[in-house]
Amino acid sequence: MKESISMALNIFEPLKFSTQGISDLATQETLVVTNGKITVDVVEPKRSLTFAGGNFTDVNSKGIKWTDGRKSKTLAYKDSTLWTDLSVNLAEELSYQINDTNVLSFTELGSTVTKSNLKTVGVLKSLIVAGSAEFGGFAYAVSDLNRFGINTDAPAAALGISENGVGIVIGSTKASTAVIGTNTNDNLEIVTDNTARITITNSGDVRVHGRIYADEVITHRSSPLVFKASDTDSIYGKGIIWSAPFETNKQFSYYANPDRIWSTEIIDLAAEKYFSIENNMVLSKTMLGSTVVESSLKKLGVLTELQVAGDAAVTRTLSTSKIEIGRFAINENNLTVTDEFNVVRGTTSELKLGTDIVIGTADNNNRTVSVYGKLAVGVANPKEDVSLTVAGSISFDNKKFTTGGNKPTAGSYNKGDIVWNTDPKATDYIGWVCVTAGTPGAWLPFGSIARQ
Repeated sequence: MKESISMALNIFEPLKFSTQGISDLATQETLVVTNGKITVDVVEPKRSLTFAGGNFTDVNSKGIKWTDGRKSKTLAYKDSTLWTDLSVNLAEELSYQINDTNVLSFTELGSTVTKSNLKTVGVLKSLIVAGSAEFGGFAYAVSDLNRFGINTDAPAAALGISENGVGIVIGSTKASTAVIGTNTNDNLEIVTDNTARITITNSGDVRVHGRIYADEVITHRSSPLVFKASDTDSIYGKGIIWSAPFETNKQFSYYANPDRIWSTEIIDLAAEKYFSIENNMVLSKTMLGSTVVESSLKKLGVLTELQVAGDAAVTRTLSTSKIEIGRFAINENNLTVTDEFNVVRGTTSELKLGTDIVIGTADNNNRTVSVYGKLAVGVANPKEDVSLTVAGSISFDNKKFTTGGNKPTAGSYNKGDIVWNTDPKATDYIGWVCVTAGTPGAWLPFGSIARQ
């Protein structure tokens, strides 16, 4: 190359020249050669532009340079790379390629570009990560577990969050079951409007800070349902409430003064059930319990039996087939007494039924005893025209009146006792009278009967 341009040329000469390898066809100054430097307006190579050397070190930093005399820009070979201090600006429809494969176009990276150190991306329409990924040093996609963690690279569920030392999980740890909660020994709060509405403690207690509305509540409890007082609220007025639009609430609640269970509605038990106190039946469908010994009942139905151990008062009609009061019983049409029965007025016995029947008392024999109607003693059917019928002897003012066919021959009699003749005849006597007391005493006839 040096040999082909060793001749001196004076381009200011208007003469054209020609030599082997060079033809001067210019009509004005076009090419200037100065001490190893060629200055030319346009270079139109018909073959590759070659920077030759004994090795690549000889051509290191060789290339194309653009200069305005004060500063320059270069595109050169440098350490096995093509180096430039210029931006490389392709036309919009062109792209950068490696081995005839697009690696970067105006709008996208080539499909062969699978790695980068990008720290910022624009708004992604989609993102597919085939392996694990870390985002911002706090979010982790764990591909081998198909899980995503926030502040943890070892999430315990599909979504794991660690904050303030609390582990939060959302996912499914067993078939047919979704999980939301904590995987650390911490409470869980469900919050709305930055206010806890439901608290689940690490011991399993659930507290609802408000009302529960449910279509149906089914509980499998091993302990009672508890209504618990708080620092600002008592247990009174709490219980079960049934509510319907435009209707008064129905309640089964706990009230004070006195402490009691109170209901707005009828409590209706099954037919075979009953109310009890201390495990003792006090009221069933058909009876009061045996422990109920007092009441203020004002009306009773038809009693099949009534036992009164103390005093009893009946102010109206008492209708029953049998009444037993102590040793006294009224059964159907019978009045039955055991041992002795007294009818007492005040403190005085008026009628005494026992071994003997006594009317009145010996202390008051001046009272009148009136009998209206036929009076019979020892006779079932007294005669209708007789007011007093006695089947046997009578005593009148301590005088005995009896009957017989003759004067007595045995027995004890007092003076004035009379035996009426049961077979009176003409010229006979009406009877006999005792004139001297004795056994049988002395007797004389009286009341001679005339002859017809």
